[in-house]
Amino acid sequence: MRCPPVFFALTLAATLAPAQQPFTLQQILSAPYALSLTAAPSGTLFAWVENAEGRRNLWIGGPKESARQLTQYSEDDGQDIDGLVWSPDGTSIAYSRGAETGADGKPANPAHLQRATPVEVWVQPIAPDSQPVLLGEGHSPLFSRDGRSVLFVHGGQIWSAGLSSSMASPNAAHQLVFDRGTASSLTLSPDGKLLAFVSHRRDHSFIGMFDLSAHTLRFLSPSTGSDFAPNFSPDGQQIAWLRKPFTEAPEFAANRVSAYPWSIQLASVASGEAHTLYSPKANERGSVTPHLSSGSPRLFWATGGKLLFFSEADGWVHLYSLQADKPGSQPRLLTPGAFEVEDATLSAEGRTVFYASNSAVANASDADRRHLWKIDLGGTNSEPIALTHGSGIETHPQIAASGEIAAIASDARVPSHPVMVAADGTFTPLHAGALPQDYPAALVTPQQVLFRSSDGIDLHGQLFLPERKTSSKRPVIVFFHGGPERQMMLGYPAMDYYSNAYAMNQYLVARGFIVLSVNYRCGIGYGMEFYRCEGSGADGAAEYNDVLATAAYLHSRNDVDQKRIGVWGGSYGGYLTALALARNSDLFAAGVDFHGVHDWILEDDDAKWLRGNNAEKDAIATKARVSSPMADVAKWRSPVLFIHGDDDPEVSYAETQALADALRARGVPFEELIFPDEVHDFLLHRDWLASYEAEAKFFERVLKPGQ
Repeated sequence: MRCPPVFFALTLAATLAPAQQPFTLQQILSAPYALSLTAAPSGTLFAWVENAEGRRNLWIGGPKESARQLTQYSEDDGQDIDGLVWSPDGTSIAYSRGAETGADGKPANPAHLQRATPVEVWVQPIAPDSQPVLLGEGHSPLFSRDGRSVLFVHGGQIWSAGLSSSMASPNAAHQLVFDRGTASSLTLSPDGKLLAFVSHRRDHSFIGMFDLSAHTLRFLSPSTGSDFAPNFSPDGQQIAWLRKPFTEAPEFAANRVSAYPWSIQLASVASGEAHTLYSPKANERGSVTPHLSSGSPRLFWATGGKLLFFSEADGWVHLYSLQADKPGSQPRLLTPGAFEVEDATLSAEGRTVFYASNSAVANASDADRRHLWKIDLGGTNSEPIALTHGSGIETHPQIAASGEIAAIASDARVPSHPVMVAADGTFTPLHAGALPQDYPAALVTPQQVLFRSSDGIDLHGQLFLPERKTSSKRPVIVFFHGGPERQMMLGYPAMDYYSNAYAMNQYLVARGFIVLSVNYRCGIGYGMEFYRCEGSGADGAAEYNDVLATAAYLHSRNDVDQKRIGVWGGSYGGYLTALALARNSDLFAAGVDFHGVHDWILEDDDAKWLRGNNAEKDAIATKARVSSPMADVAKWRSPVLFIHGDDDPEVSYAETQALADALRARGVPFEELIFPDEVHDFLLHRDWLASYEAEAKFFERVLKPGQ
């Protein structure tokens, strides 16, 4: 049955639980979350990963086949599934399984499994009752063109494992390429005879080209910069890639333009002779590589010798087209308008590009949503055409070889799940009945609110209001996302970390709080001027103006108890939470800080913003200290709950240790919840559940929503 996306989601949720009933954190976090959607190279099947309360498994389904679970992993053990790739004949799927690398450089083990936990490459046949086949330690698998072997990366090097016809006994894996660098982005030529890859060399990278028959390695036009995103032309005669200069625009600086612009390189596969096909003008918009919320920058070879790429040349992330066969040709903007584009993918013949965007279809509020669009690149009319619209969120389109479209969909009440998208924009769920029976239906629909900072930045927020009316003023909890290259939406986001955060905000509003989620400056979705904010973070904490603007907006509402405003967030959101409590405990009565940055100097091991000679570094470091919560800890009065995993590779565990000691010395009340061996984006479902339970109890105890 096909139905409008919003109707499907609400109807499905409403059938599972009585409306307006209280629900638990376990119930709202019980819904499976879908990611890594990918289309088979032939037929109508799609594959995806489904995370159900920490149990991650591989699923397949399509318009002609009901959803079916392929793998049978049954534990919340922190072992993730990634790198899905179909075999050329569509009969099996390769993937990697294991935990991400922790702060110690080894795979994390938050479940404390009493065995080695390496990341491994597996191949799973799609035939019913088939068992997965282990190929060896590694990640980023790639099938050979004939499907007889799988290439993958192990220890930074490229390895290969042969496959038997029965798949039961693969040949022993062996190192295929010997290179001083660390390999990534494995890419085969159309005829399967050449392997291109990125060879990372600490502060630069090359494009390597390996001949699979001759076993010879060469590098294409090596430079002092960093080369990445290699892609062969459809006829295999050329290869294009992106290049960044060695000197990049520094982080946390006036970095909207660069004197050292990026470029598109094009080389002859036969001769290796290369040239710069295109580079934007220095010190103008588009001279820096654009942010991409859903992956790394890419190049797309489309029909008619066109190369598609992303740029911010007009101040927004857009798709551009360039004729690779016409030297000196200028890029053509494909997606004009005051909106952003992401998740681009091409149809098999390269004629149609599909993407997700927050371009408004029917109303301006779509700035805080995503919908699907397409462009016919080979026809006379290449105007963007909307595929979906409404109050839902649709991302990550995938196109089957037969032309069917699938995507990841969500809305205000149902988390991300795979759907088929019909020509009229209606959805058919790929995994019907995936929601647990006790998943709550009584969720609120957040409202878009707009307000402005004192220095003139327009801000978007999502306001969650309790459905039960009351004449008394309510306590409020403010949420700041991390990144900061993120954007919260008017529904479940298509990212597991923030899907959990959205569910938590729903739980808090169900407990009687007003909740306001704020998209502060430096985030995505609102153009380059908003994203590439000056004087932010370690360079001056300019986004604190947005924290103050949030407090001012809340003070303007007659339903808010101004003395009971709490704040929470993770990572960069933890930084803003700590900054709010350190600078203005008079405005913020309590906070929950997930793995936040508290002293920028503690993050200087790989700080891209700490550059220049000694005097320049001293000046930058001084500003970084002043921009840190630790600089204002003497004014901190409000209670706080710290939550952190001690194997966090993103934000040093020392950040929380140092701030806890500083508060302890001043008698400021704080609580802490520490997870041994857990990473930044918690791998265990039970750790998310324990964290949110502790947060809810903390806010209820301190802010007392019942009074």
